[in-house]
Amino acid sequence: MRAEDVMDVYGATKRAVVGKGLPVVAVVDGVFDAGSTLASMRRSLEAGLESTPLAEFDADLLVDHRATRPRITYADGGFSDYAPPRLAVDVLKDELGNEALYFSGAEPAFGWERVAAALGGLLDDVGAGPVTVVHAVPLPVPHTRPVAIRRHGEQSGERVGPFELPASFAHLLETRLVQGGREVVGMTIPVPHYIAESEYPPAAVAGLEAVAAQAGLAVPTEELREAGREVDARIAAQIEDNPDAQRLVAGLELRYDVESPALGAASALVAEGQHMPDGDELAAAAERYLRTVKLDPSELRESGGNASPGELAGPVEAEPGLKPGEHPEDPGPAAPNPDEVDGPRA
Repeated sequence: MRAEDVMDVYGATKRAVVGKGLPVVAVVDGVFDAGSTLASMRRSLEAGLESTPLAEFDADLLVDHRATRPRITYADGGFSDYAPPRLAVDVLKDELGNEALYFSGAEPAFGWERVAAALGGLLDDVGAGPVTVVHAVPLPVPHTRPVAIRRHGEQSGERVGPFELPASFAHLLETRLVQGGREVVGMTIPVPHYIAESEYPPAAVAGLEAVAAQAGLAVPTEELREAGREVDARIAAQIEDNPDAQRLVAGLELRYDVESPALGAASALVAEGQHMPDGDELAAAAERYLRTVKLDPSELRESGGNASPGELAGPVEAEPGLKPGEHPEDPGPAAPNPDEVDGPRA
């Protein structure tokens, strides 16, 4: 299968962006979308910015429709408005005229290498700039602290691991683009693991702010900020009368504060001579609590339910191969030129 077998390029749009060195933002579904962060980011980007299609991948060939069920409307005795999955590259433009390439959509179930090669070839053809790949994962962090995005990639200088984790297409994309000599920054957005199955707007706001800084786009976030304030209020109300939940959050706050490089000496957080638990101890205690505590559904919704935004949906399983306190890090050959068309294949 060749690149042109999985992707159609809009020739007119391509000619308009060639040589501009536009930054690239990739927001593609993967193993996790903790807090529906990626979905919320996509909605905000697509609703708040002008969008022009540049290339479309054949989602009917690449996406597992059973795993990502498309939506369809039933009304007045019939079906209509089928919304097929989409995997595409668009040109986004903000109100100030700033532009960026935007790769988004459902994770391909097949042809990962071919899709990555086709996208890499397209970026080479148009002379695209740096690439930002966004991930959202559940981690033992408190909802009461700012969302601290972890950046990784060839330029981060961070030395963590090695450890194994389930791969997503976005991980492979980062790997192949770096191997192809392209500048790539991965951004992992941490979402409190106890609400990872609910919508968590503050994580999406943090992600959009980071994307705006990286790609130079002015992205509207006020609606998400307001939703985030409402979510924080609901979470506070749910844990107000639950001492176990309060202790869990307090432990995560302590760990966050100790690990934050922006704060002063850790000794200032505890009384002199008092034992301060390390990250492993806090994570282990949190895991023991989450395995054993019986939660009142009116306070903490157990894992597996359909939690509403701001409802504590319970714990999620840690990624295989990770030790308590570890953070999952999201770490080619030239691709053939895709066929250029003025619209997608029929």
